[in-house]
Formats: sequence, structure tokens, C-alpha cells
Amino acid sequence: MIKKSLSRSHLADYVKEQPFKYMELWAYPYLFYYLGMFAFWMLAMHRQILFWLYLWQVKEYHPGRFLAHFETQKGKRIFINPLFLGKIAILLFAFVYYYFVHKIGLIIGLALVLYLLQGTRAFWGILRRNLIHPELTQKSVFLIGAAHFVVFGLGFAIFGLFLGEMSLIHFAISAFCLLVIDILMPLIISLVVLGLQPLTIWKKNKIINRARAIIAGRPDLTVIGIAGSYGKSGVKELLAHILSQKYKVLKTRANQNTEMGVSQTIINDLKPEHQIFVCEIGAVHKGKIAQTAGIAKPRIGILTGISQQHLGVFGSQKNIVDAKFELLEALPENGAAILNFASPLVRDNYDVKKNKINAQKIIFAGKDIFASEVQTKIDNLSFILNYQDQKIKIDTNAKGAWMAETIILSIAGAASAGMELAAVAAIVNQTDFTPLNIKKILVEVKPPLSGGQTSTNSNFNVLDSTYSANPDGVMAHLDYLKLWEGKRAIIMPCLIELGNESKKIHFEIGQKIAEVCDLAIITAKERFGDIKKGALAGGMDAKNIVFCDNPKKIAQILKNRLSAGDILLLEGRLPQEIIREIAE
Repeated sequence: MIKKSLSRSHLADYVKEQPFKYMELWAYPYLFYYLGMFAFWMLAMHRQILFWLYLWQVKEYHPGRFLAHFETQKGKRIFINPLFLGKIAILLFAFVYYYFVHKIGLIIGLALVLYLLQGTRAFWGILRRNLIHPELTQKSVFLIGAAHFVVFGLGFAIFGLFLGEMSLIHFAISAFCLLVIDILMPLIISLVVLGLQPLTIWKKNKIINRARAIIAGRPDLTVIGIAGSYGKSGVKELLAHILSQKYKVLKTRANQNTEMGVSQTIINDLKPEHQIFVCEIGAVHKGKIAQTAGIAKPRIGILTGISQQHLGVFGSQKNIVDAKFELLEALPENGAAILNFASPLVRDNYDVKKNKINAQKIIFAGKDIFASEVQTKIDNLSFILNYQDQKIKIDTNAKGAWMAETIILSIAGAASAGMELAAVAAIVNQTDFTPLNIKKILVEVKPPLSGGQTSTNSNFNVLDSTYSANPDGVMAHLDYLKLWEGKRAIIMPCLIELGNESKKIHFEIGQKIAEVCDLAIITAKERFGDIKKGALAGGMDAKNIVFCDNPKKIAQILKNRLSAGDILLLEGRLPQEIIREIAE
């Protein structure tokens, strides 16, 4: 029988009765091990808190997008992995083992080992500064503090509850409770995020109202809104560049296209000298584009195109169409609406939506202003720009036929803002499209080359399109890949948030891969079967389309199958480990 170091009275009573002996608490059995386990547990929980808040931030704190992540192979691995399953196994084992054997030493030992390993891993990550964490914003910093307060508060409550006992059984109960908190961490952090939504909404509304007031005080400012399922950033960057040759222009940064991102740009960056504000507007459910447009008050609206992107979150294709057209419906009568008629979902839905569009000026890109005699090369895109009675040659270093749509939409936007068409075309022809192009990397191939081949070219080419994650982008980049000689390979994950269209879309991607590629490596399993079926239907040999998510194995496949002069396309949101392994 184990002798207890303290009576079964509560710690508060013990301290009250024997205040001078409280300082001797460190000398009691198990306290050192208890403190050690608790310290390493806190390190492990710190790592988890940062990871789960990072995931919520990436999904823009949208519950639908957050839950949709767990439908992907990457999301499933968060729970279906040895560590998480091992925690559940330890928890169940502890309960069963104690119930039948009535011994607890092994339970404590397992808990100590678990948190020693997890805590050490977290500490090492802190030292190396490579812990996954959210981008530090006012909101994320607040959530980090709140999450630590809640999680560590639960831990300290357990610690304090049994501190006055320090018996082996209470040690085991504490370990059991800490493990439960660990396993429930996704739920706890989610409750913190959702529970603080009213406060964040109040703060958000203050910022939005301030931005709205600033715009209301700038009737001289021309605001150009850009919305669509794809192509927004490219149009924003090119249009802002064109307009900046004549006007003082402000544009939204990177992908800050939510109502908060737009509001922060207005508050922090809009100056009295700015004449035009080019505003990218994004959304993952209905009403958001209308809300952002209500803040920025665009006079010119550009709808770049509509696809099935985020269908799983929007719920239906109709909801996506309704959401994207909100920009054009927000325009004033003296405004200009520019629609990409090369997008079937824009073209097919215009007649239904036109009665809600008040803008008197309507421009159909691909019909009223369009490209003819399009010629694409690896490092060049040229065409004839047709608008009204004018025909102007456009000749650029843009890569890929899809860039013609970006250029046409941008030219239409600049012309609607008051620039002469000939002047706009001249600016486009002098523009270096390198920042907008798909990125090309040369990777040295050290001899001997695979298959014993020889070549005067000691490099194979890598096209980096890992910023792209939509069906239209994948198809367009595969079309561009066809321009290259040598073997063509693609590495890509499956696309997410495509709802009930996912199977069909991935089958079509597989067909396109068969048309273009000699080798395809798919890094996510959930829709690999559909891609493979499409590729096989397109005539591709089964051995040339493989699933592999191991970075080293992928690198080995490339070494065995690619030679100097070949071309590799990195498509979609690939894990950084794979990209690093290929680079090395």
C-alpha cells in the first residue's frame, strides 16, 4: 500500500493549517514527475493550438471550408495517423487496464513517454522556428491568446485539483484528463474560434464602417471591382499596372480580397492623391461580394469567369453564379460592367441576370472586345485586339493562351476608366509579364542521364504553378504544357471543394492529362481513381499515371523517368515537402 505524503484534505486547508510546510511540497513523491509531464504537455498543446488556428485562418474562419478540409486525404491524415490513433488507444487501454488489473503504473508511464516525445518535438520546433502557425494579424493574435488561456486553464485546473493529494492514483487521473484534452483539441479550438465570433464580428463591423465612411468621403475616386472564380489576381495586377502609367493607383494586396482585407486596404493605404482603386473581391458564399461592393462602391465591375470552384462550400452552381454576379448588380447607372463571355457560365447566365444590372455600359469581353489570330509560343503570346472599328497588334512575353483573357479584360477595364485604347495597347506591348507568368525553373540533370541518354541540354524544365487550385487553371496549364518538346510530366494533388461535380471534373482532368502528358503523379488519393479512369479512357498507359505522396519516392520516379530537355509541371497546392525534395 502506497503511503500518502499529504492528508486527503484539500490543498487550501493544508496550506492554511501548515503554512510553513507548504514550501516543502516539492519534496513529496511523484511531484517532480507530475510537473515534468505537465510542462511537456503544455509544450505539446502550444504546438497544437498554433496548428489548429493556422488551419482555421487558411479556411478564412469559415466553418464550411474548415469541415470540407477533412474530406481530403490530407485532412483525413490529421486523425488517421499513428500518433492520433495511438492517443486514443492509450486512453482506451488505460480505462480497460485499470478496470480489470487495478494497476496504474503502466498508464502513468505511457503518458510520461507520450508527452515527453510530443513536448520535445514542439520545443525543437520552437528552437528551429518551424512550427506551423497562423499569420500574425490582430485577430489571430487575439485567438492565440484566448486559446492558450482556455487550454492551459483547463490544464492548470486539473493540476491544482490534485496537487494537494499527490498520490499515484491522482497522478494517473491527471494524466488521463490531460490526454482527453489533447484528443479533444480540434473541438476545443473550434469552440474558441466560434465562441468569439460575436466579438470579432463587432470588431469587423467597426472596421467596415470606418472604411465605408472613407469611401463615402471620396466621390472623386474611381473604384474598379474584380470578381470571379478564377483570374482575379492576374487582371488586378495587369490592370493596376496599365492604369498606373496615367493615374495614381491603389490596389488590394496579394489575396486580401475579403470584406476585411478590402476595408483594411482602404483604411491603411488609401491616400488623398489616389485617383483609382483596383479592388479584387472574393467570396465563398452568397452575399459576401455584395457586402464588399457595398463598402468599396465600385463604378466599374469586371467578372473574370465562373467555374465550379468552391462548389462544395457554396452548395450549388446557382449559388456560385448568384454570388459572382453580385458585383455587377452593385454597380451604379453611370457604371460599366465588363463580362468575360469566353466563360460559358457567365455567357449562359447573363440573360437571367441582366435585369438586375443597372450599369448602362456593358462590355462583353470575347464578343465586343476580343482577340483574333491568337498565336502562342513557349515564351510569347500575340494576337489582334479587336474593339469597335479598331484592330491593334498585341505582342507580349506572356505565357499561355489563357493570358489573352486576362489581357482583354484588363484592356477593357482601362478603357472604361478613361484611357485611349491605342495607349493601353502600347503599354501592354511594353509590359514584362514575368511576374504574372507561370514560373519556369531550370533543374540541372547530372550525368549519366536516365536511360543512358545524352543531350547537349543539361537541364530539364520545371513549371511552377503551385499557386493555382481550380479546374480552369489546370486545363489551361496543360494546354500550355503541350507547347513543350520532350517528355511531359505533371505532379498535382486532387482539387477540393468541388462538391458533387468533383468526380466529373477529375475524370476530365485525367482525359486532358492523357492528351498532354507522358507521366502523371497524383499526390492525393481521394480522387485519384477518377483521374486515372479519365486518363485510361484517354489512352494513357496505366503505368504512367501513379499515386504517390512520398517526396523521396516522387523524386526517385522523376530521376528514373525524366531526362535533360524534358518538362515537369507542378500544379495545384502541393505539399512543401514535395516541392523541396524536387528542388534538391
